[in-house]
Amino acid sequence: IGSRVCRERRGEAMDEVAFHQTGSRRAVLPSRHSAGVCLFFLLSAPLVFGQELPLGDGPSSASLSFNPASDPLADVDTYKLLTQADIEGQWSVDDGRNVTEKMKELLSFGSITHVDVKLVGFDGDGNYGLSVDEADFLRYFETILEEHEKEAMVINSKTGSSHKLPIRKRFFFRVIKAKKSVNEDITNRIRSWIVTESGDNTDEAIRSTSRVPVQIVDEVIRKDYLQGDLSQTHTIYVLNPNRVTLKPSQNKDEGAGAGGGDPDKKEKKNPTFKEGGGGGEPDTAWINDEDEFGATASYVYDPAEKDPNRDPAKPPACGTTTWAGRERYLWIDLTAGPVLYGPHTSGDGLVSEFSLPRLDNFQVDGGMDDYEPGTHHFAFVQEFLAEVVALVGKTCDLMVEPSLHHFPVPFVKTLRLHLVHITNDPAARTQYADSFGYIAGMPKVGAWDTIKQELGHRGVSIAMQGQTILYNRSVVQMDDCKLCLAAYANSLRSYTSTVLRGQLKTQVHEYIDSKELHYQLLTLLNKQELGLAEQLGIYGWTPSQMLEENAAFREDWTIPVILFDLQDTSLLLLDRFHQAVSFPEMVLAVQSKAGAATVDFSCEDEMVTLDASDATRAMFAALLQTGWGVAATHEHFSGKKNKIEVNYLWSVAPTPFGPFSSSARLTFSLIDAARRNIVFSSLNASIAQVSSILGQYDKFGKHMEDVLLPGEHIHFVRRWNVLKFKIRRTSTYLSLLNFNTALFYARSLRHDVRAIRNAVLRAGQFVHSYVGCVHDEQPSVLRFLIYLFSGAALLIMAYVLVHNLLHLRKKADFKKKM
Repeated sequence: IGSRVCRERRGEAMDEVAFHQTGSRRAVLPSRHSAGVCLFFLLSAPLVFGQELPLGDGPSSASLSFNPASDPLADVDTYKLLTQADIEGQWSVDDGRNVTEKMKELLSFGSITHVDVKLVGFDGDGNYGLSVDEADFLRYFETILEEHEKEAMVINSKTGSSHKLPIRKRFFFRVIKAKKSVNEDITNRIRSWIVTESGDNTDEAIRSTSRVPVQIVDEVIRKDYLQGDLSQTHTIYVLNPNRVTLKPSQNKDEGAGAGGGDPDKKEKKNPTFKEGGGGGEPDTAWINDEDEFGATASYVYDPAEKDPNRDPAKPPACGTTTWAGRERYLWIDLTAGPVLYGPHTSGDGLVSEFSLPRLDNFQVDGGMDDYEPGTHHFAFVQEFLAEVVALVGKTCDLMVEPSLHHFPVPFVKTLRLHLVHITNDPAARTQYADSFGYIAGMPKVGAWDTIKQELGHRGVSIAMQGQTILYNRSVVQMDDCKLCLAAYANSLRSYTSTVLRGQLKTQVHEYIDSKELHYQLLTLLNKQELGLAEQLGIYGWTPSQMLEENAAFREDWTIPVILFDLQDTSLLLLDRFHQAVSFPEMVLAVQSKAGAATVDFSCEDEMVTLDASDATRAMFAALLQTGWGVAATHEHFSGKKNKIEVNYLWSVAPTPFGPFSSSARLTFSLIDAARRNIVFSSLNASIAQVSSILGQYDKFGKHMEDVLLPGEHIHFVRRWNVLKFKIRRTSTYLSLLNFNTALFYARSLRHDVRAIRNAVLRAGQFVHSYVGCVHDEQPSVLRFLIYLFSGAALLIMAYVLVHNLLHLRKKADFKKKM
């Protein structure tokens, strides 16, 4: 794989400094881009396993037998496709390790994630003329490599289970600089937009914070990313564009008065910004003619997409300084902001002006007279760079390789997503769609249409190769479903709160207890004699007690998305705060006609609202959690603190999670997390089975080497070598972000696990147990001699004692006769 990637990357030239750390070994390698990528892939496999398999580097008939294209879900046992020469040759070499060492080797599985940190405006052409050397900046990433989480973490682990998975992860960071034209283009676009929007009234732009459409900068970043052809890496752009300085507006009367203006001097017009390229390029003369003592205009990015039907009375979306693309890139603007959003009254995850390392916060006391380009008009450069590295680390935890929501994540060949639309609308009637999810006259549900559009036809946007995702739905009139009414009524709860509306008043609010509703529906669905699944139109319902059985290798699975669409005007939520909640077997959601409702979150001192009649984003987020184990964008489990950390830094970017974003789009972070979780689950299932098999005879005080017959031992060695080879390939393709091929090797492990288990079970036929004392041990000659001499000594002592007693008795009788 490494040699093939090297051949593909050969010829690309980009100067870089590559840093790699393996334990205490460190190497700083100045090289071309192609050499760095080749070195990364060639070193990734040996890092996971300390010993090389006895396999040739070149292609052979053995490696060609493992073909994911013809069998993407690994239904065929590839061991049977190997030639007899390969089996008796390279696959029959025993490494001489015992079972304990073999299991340690398996449990050291891991993957390496390659992250490019691309600096924009750090070559003296950005804010404050900051210039940073790549090699110097790269050294700060040693802290991330040392203190970063070493294992994959699970947020919601099962009772008694650890939050850590036996899957190690590493990050491979590179620091490279973008072309100067990228920073120039970004700076010009931002300034042109602000100047165009402010017009002649620049005072307003100086006093307030301008809202720049995020698409203006994202177009430039995406273009640069695609030109780099880094599809097998993640790229984090750190932007440091120049500040936008504007001249304060002049009073029109001053220029019109006597002697107040120069009639011969032409008035300079502001540049006009036009989106989409040609004709909209900014006037560089205007940009270069800025006043040295002009005031700085602050700005944030507006994440709202263009919508001609947008309600102008609706509050604008929360501003942001970060963004994530559909492709594998993210960008952070350190000049924009500051922003302030997060929990309103209490809670964790607040994002403030100190959440991002803005250069204004590291500034030396003094005015603009002290500023000289290239001399760094700020103090503590090292502290600033350390903060940037910490920001990159948080981004990796939340976006590049996030925690798992739950584990394991079931993988099935056919996944059915079924919307159960339960409504109390008198005009609605109970209807069931056909196998294609369609029926004439069925009312539309905007949330379901958006989810299907985002997932794509047959789930092409998120499905693995060889997997099919089907959509279906049904409409259920609540009055026709007595069991639905019973579950709904039993889950209703109420709480009281004191509000100040002219005077203190006590109000009673109703809400739905999601856990109780889940328990009621699950109990009724599992009782097949009640027929609730048929009444709701759910095809292929799997009882919950069967979900744990062979979860990683099931054929089909149906996830019901149960939506209670109520016509009531009163606000009704799940657990008082949520519109949708994820459970392992289903998704529960609720909509009502209550309209806009405030939640306990704020953005720039404005309360955040949710639309109670639209549960699209909440339903989509809960579905991603149930079906693919995708964690919320703002949650990460810290193994060191042993708790969930909340950080809303990336919650304004396109994501269905959280209250701040208005988008329901899929980004690379969510798609990669969904596919990675499936690979982890399939791999962990095989490793857990092997661990259980190899330790089967430990309780009898036997090692498996002592139990296996010679004929079975050579078969075990061959299967073990194939198993190790597949695990290494899984690790390599995970590092290459080729999740389809990684899943092929992970699922193919089950054939080797089954063969190893059969070999161990056959060997167990010759192992017999016997009943004996717990401390009963085998006799020995030394122990026999000890017992013999001890018994002889006791007999001699008894003889001497009896002889003395008889002698004394005879002596007494003799005296008596005398």
